[in-house]
Amino acid sequence: MVKNGRALGLLVACGVAAGLVAALGPAATTAAPNLGTSVPEVIGPIPSTAAPGDPSHDYVFYATPMNLAKVGYEEQEYFIRGVAARYNTTSPNAASPIGETPYETRIVVRRPVNPQRFGGVVVVDWQNVTAGHDIDTEWGGAGDFFVRHGWVWVGASVQRVGVNGATTGATANLGLKQWSPTRYGALDLTNGGTVLDDSQSYYVYTQIARLVKSGPSSGPNPFAGLAVRDVYAGGVSQSATLLVRYYNGLQTSAQAYDGFLVGLGGGVPRSAVGTKLLKVYTETDVLLSQAALRVPDSTTIHTWEVAGSSHVPASAVSPDRTDFRATLAGIQAREYGPAAPVDCRNPGPSDVEVWAVFDAGYAALDRWVTQDVPPATADPIQVASLGPPVTLVRDADGIALGGIRLPKVTVPVALDNGANAAASLTNPLSVFCILYGTHAPFGAAKLASLYPAHGSYVSNVTKDVHDLVDRGFLLQEDAQTLLTDASHSTYGK
Repeated sequence: MVKNGRALGLLVACGVAAGLVAALGPAATTAAPNLGTSVPEVIGPIPSTAAPGDPSHDYVFYATPMNLAKVGYEEQEYFIRGVAARYNTTSPNAASPIGETPYETRIVVRRPVNPQRFGGVVVVDWQNVTAGHDIDTEWGGAGDFFVRHGWVWVGASVQRVGVNGATTGATANLGLKQWSPTRYGALDLTNGGTVLDDSQSYYVYTQIARLVKSGPSSGPNPFAGLAVRDVYAGGVSQSATLLVRYYNGLQTSAQAYDGFLVGLGGGVPRSAVGTKLLKVYTETDVLLSQAALRVPDSTTIHTWEVAGSSHVPASAVSPDRTDFRATLAGIQAREYGPAAPVDCRNPGPSDVEVWAVFDAGYAALDRWVTQDVPPATADPIQVASLGPPVTLVRDADGIALGGIRLPKVTVPVALDNGANAAASLTNPLSVFCILYGTHAPFGAAKLASLYPAHGSYVSNVTKDVHDLVDRGFLLQEDAQTLLTDASHSTYGK
């Protein structure tokens, strides 16, 4: 059983989409703003008077632990305010606004200090709020990719819960305003408590893209000096659900984003929208929802599914890892203290390096948008039955067949898959164990029979890594990380 308190933050953050639907709050007015010209006012940058972790909380919430100065980057926080058109939360339609509301929220910008290092791309991360607060999911997974390529990351706080906080349940009162009333007290996505849903989130997200491209209506420009080529929308899990709704209902009219990368959830995107969209799913997502929502690849929509991977990856939460992605669990503990342990039926999460596929996905999306070169076509994970429950075709070790197959699947040293469940509900948040997947190491005898010599293990990993690079599912810059991990392992020794 898994009892990993540090992992709870990411477990909750990735969440499931079932809790997204909320009743629409009353409209503040009935008129919609000018959708073609509206951009927000900008205030800032907001100074930080304390180091991350200081009890005063007078610093950027979820400030990255990456040494930005070392890589020539800087992190700045701005408040933005404006008027947002409101749309039906589950079926937004640009032609049918349900009113408008004033708002004030924040963005966090991580960008090269030297504009000459800028790679032309800005990724606007729809912050995931299933934990009751913002989570930097895209930076946490691909931040080092953004830095290597000189891309700018923007953390967008567009949902009510992230700013104003949830009002009920285990994740209540964790929003920015509760975390630091002094720093964030002026922020509000509820129009004084009269809008209690996310109907404003879609248009706030549109305004942020327009801010990136054309600057603010007044105040400082966080993107001054940058020659922005393209702005991409990114987000996973709950955020992916909202992003696909945005894509289907507003993107054709707004044309605010030049490409979309959504992962770990979301509904069926409409092919008629025309904007390039890449979906990246773990095995967990196929099991929970996506097997029934598959669409064929097209000129505008592609899907990648990663065999053996879990919605919550080991790389994000394991206390045994020292790479950048593992810091997300540490940030969670820094901001809120140690989390209560969850109790899962199987050990986990999966150790399959899904982050590497997201890196390749961003590179593929960029080629697709700029050169009209589509992403590589990936085999889907093989489904035996849509159930319910969904069952997959698996080998004798329980490893799923099909999908993008990283070395932890093709050269296995453990059972890594996307399935798990709560062993008990002593901690009610253990229900989210379904997102963990399984990582069950093989015994010594099995490992010895599979890899009688260390060289044979490394050779097999090398062959798979080169194949993934050749096919476009792994970047050469990330391939070396996987090869180094293999060479430093003890398998076959």
